[in-house]
Amino acid sequence: MAASIVAVTNTALEVLPPEVRAIAHAFMYATRIRLVDGLVKAVLYSNKTWSQEGESIIKLTWEHGSQLAAFACMYKAANRLVGAVTGGTTGGGHQVHAAVAGFLGGWMVWGRYSKFNETLNLYLYGRVLYALAQTAQARGYLPKSETLPAGSGYRWWSAIVWMIVMYQFERGQKKHPIQSSLYSSMDYLYHKSDGVGFQAWGAKLGRGAEIMPLAVIAVVLAKLRQ
Repeated sequence: MAASIVAVTNTALEVLPPEVRAIAHAFMYATRIRLVDGLVKAVLYSNKTWSQEGESIIKLTWEHGSQLAAFACMYKAANRLVGAVTGGTTGGGHQVHAAVAGFLGGWMVWGRYSKFNETLNLYLYGRVLYALAQTAQARGYLPKSETLPAGSGYRWWSAIVWMIVMYQFERGQKKHPIQSSLYSSMDYLYHKSDGVGFQAWGAKLGRGAEIMPLAVIAVVLAKLRQ
């Protein structure tokens, strides 16, 4: 059965242009991530009914897939168009074409506000800054005495990031708004932990929260036996 699906998929993709193949890849990638992630969260954390959770998983999977598909298709098409207009796609110009195509896709696709888009943009923002810091170190703009991931530069970066985010958190959402899911997690860890009772430790954990203490004990015991 699996071999037949692979064969049919390969045959179908062979006749499609690269832009359409990118759409197919995007939907397969998003479905693989979102379905598994959604099912795990539904079992462990959700307080919704299975019907409501199923609708939510489908909605998130579609949003993830359609956004990735739109960007992948637009990026490939724009890259090809810019290359055709400027002539050629080799050498340093190819990176310029990629930057222009990325800007257009970022504006048209990821520039539309949604929680998913915000989350992905924040993720990429952090990755971009980290990559720029590594590039700066490689070119001598930052000290090379220690590698960035393990050295003092990394410790400074980590310390400053946590200093700022904890200050913003304690100042409150009205004065220094941070992403709602991040604030909720921090509130559970640093404020709700001052209290006792199920509302303090279990309410946020969703379905199956009652057995989480036993699950934690099981994990600790398993680790001690390793």
